[in-house]
Amino acid sequence: MTQASARRNLLALLAICLGALMFGLEITSVPVILPTLERVLHGDFQDMQWVMNAYTLACTTVLMATGTLADRFGRKRVFAASVAAFGATSALCGLAPSMDILIAGRFLQGLAGGAMLICSIAILSHQFQDARARSRAFATWGIVSGIGLGFGPLVGSGLIALAGWKWIFLVHIPLALLTLAVTIGAVSESR
Repeated sequence: MTQASARRNLLALLAICLGALMFGLEITSVPVILPTLERVLHGDFQDMQWVMNAYTLACTTVLMATGTLADRFGRKRVFAASVAAFGATSALCGLAPSMDILIAGRFLQGLAGGAMLICSIAILSHQFQDARARSRAFATWGIVSGIGLGFGPLVGSGLIALAGWKWIFLVHIPLALLTLAVTIGAVSESR
């Protein structure tokens, strides 16, 4: 492997790991804002359940369809579109003026997150052809996914304390832009 292709693979891994980090943070950081949402957006217990469940339900419903779309249109293209959609829907959630819009935004965000997740696996499998490099890439991806899930409540609490509840969602906008830029420059085209 040349130095240029090794650098490209490292950047591709960075893009995939940033997507995994966003996906995990969004699952576990949101519960810390539920009491605030009850007060600020006047949500009830059922609304709080939907804020959490809309994301998860949407993630699981999109997985198989995304695999088909990635095979047809290319993993890189579908991953980039899902990252852009994740950033846009994060903005929708962060700027939501009501519980109904927030729940709809969470559902759309879940669709984008599920698409990012399934494309990540396909991209890593294609980008890293060598078995040893592939196993390292998947290990790194798994560790970063775990960090996003494990530290979500801490990150969420910190964001609330420093910037307010909206930043639980808005923080994903710059992360999505960075992920998108790295994806375009480093992830291999594939179908």
